[in-house]
Amino acid sequence: MNKNGFIKELSRQTGYNVEKCILINNVIENYFIFRRENKDKIIKDLQIKASLNEDDSENVYDIWVKIITEEIKNKLKHPFRSQN
Repeated sequence: MNKNGFIKELSRQTGYNVEKCILINNVIENYFIFRRENKDKIIKDLQIKASLNEDDSENVYDIWVKIITEEIKNKLKHPFRSQN
């Protein structure tokens, strides 16, 4: 999945508009790897930069991780499938 596809999927799953999802994705991409140590930092940044409350920030983070995890699993199952 390319970045635009990812943003559209994030928008679909969160219900936020594309512009807000771009902002959310940019905040999360500032961290090299998503892991527990960065989760709190990411959630705080989402609260500040994307104007989300704590519950929404955690929900967005969980959705983001879910989308990434599904993409990784899909790539492992089908390594030669088109990325469109």
